[in-house]
Amino acid sequence: MKKFHTAVIGGGYLGSASAISLAHSLKKIGGNPESICLIEKNVLGSGISSRQSGLIRSANADEASAHLAKISIDMWLNIQKIWGIDLEVERAGALWIAKKGKNGSNQKWDAISQNLKKIPIDFKKITLDKAHLICPDFINLYEDEIFYHEPEAIQLDPTHVRQQLYRGIQNSNLTLFEGEEVVGFKKNKSEKITEIILTNHTIQVEHVINAAGPWSPKLFEKLGVTIPISVEPVFVANWLNSLASKGKTNMPIIADYVNRAYFRSWHDGEIHMHQPRRREEQETASAFKDNPMGIIGADFINDPFNQMQGSSHIHLYEEIANKRFNNLKNTVLSSGFRSYFDITPDLKFILGPDEKIKNLVHCLGSGQAAKYSPVFGEMMAQYIFEPGQLSDLGNNFSIKRFNKKYMEEFLNKSNVLDYSLLQETSVL
Repeated sequence: MKKFHTAVIGGGYLGSASAISLAHSLKKIGGNPESICLIEKNVLGSGISSRQSGLIRSANADEASAHLAKISIDMWLNIQKIWGIDLEVERAGALWIAKKGKNGSNQKWDAISQNLKKIPIDFKKITLDKAHLICPDFINLYEDEIFYHEPEAIQLDPTHVRQQLYRGIQNSNLTLFEGEEVVGFKKNKSEKITEIILTNHTIQVEHVINAAGPWSPKLFEKLGVTIPISVEPVFVANWLNSLASKGKTNMPIIADYVNRAYFRSWHDGEIHMHQPRRREEQETASAFKDNPMGIIGADFINDPFNQMQGSSHIHLYEEIANKRFNNLKNTVLSSGFRSYFDITPDLKFILGPDEKIKNLVHCLGSGQAAKYSPVFGEMMAQYIFEPGQLSDLGNNFSIKRFNKKYMEEFLNKSNVLDYSLLQETSVL
């Protein structure tokens, strides 16, 4: 039976990043990177990681999340030095749009802008005229709206990222198990996992990283570990756009909180659109009640009927997109599909050591894997090898917060909160 220093379960963005960072860290101290293994039941990036938009922004109402996002952007821009992979990064910047308040401002957004200066993150209010200057002419902007600019926001091509993660795994010489499902665990009297039983064989382990996302509850219930995570569907549409209409001005990421939609320039000839996660506590609690942490395998992603958009969703997106863009009325919907956000009760990450299993560390991105994967990967290495700044920040998101009392109160919540940037504690 082969023994591994650390086994990472889940081959999405976060699992791949964790395995690469662990292999590099182990090699630095003279260890064998082959003793880091990455376990994926299908193929790398075949789950939710295959269905994300590559939007990387720092602005966030939660300061710890914003700080991690800022570090992650810096890491993406220097990923060749960190992981030895070549990745094209588009410095698109982002324009945030909301309705003006009665006084012509937006106090909540102004407060967030001030808080972000401490990190520091450049997220400042701009005039309508300045907003027009950074946008192509086909984007509609209005007098009753307020605008914030985040010039450091970037975009990635998800297909290219997946290819480069494969390369990073190969270059790091870690052990990759694709098509291997975890079917069980063995633990000792000290409440440590000693063995992982896979589809075709069993391995011994010293440490385990859980990066299995919404598959985690079903996977770790075998150890008596309750992981509060569920999923929320989101629909994606790509509109085929005229390249001639782009003009000389590149399109920034558009975070449209008037119409609740995100837009980005996609593959240089399309406009990519999806809506953010809902933030009402009542709806989040309902998602857990309807599906109390019991995802069945990967069926919810790989079932063909779960990959399609209905005509009602397409028409809704057409209506929303036409409010913000003046060049889509005669355009063509080039593609559309259903994706998913993995969600926790407070919509924040689950990071760091488990309460019960002493050698188990969680790395669950709560719908934000693409954004945070480099920083979370390095964080996992710090949890396993030596504490540092990143693991200290990760302690803000410990699974310990979801105790029995918290979960009982959460599942009984019925008050609907107003939707605002303040509730965007993990998506911005």
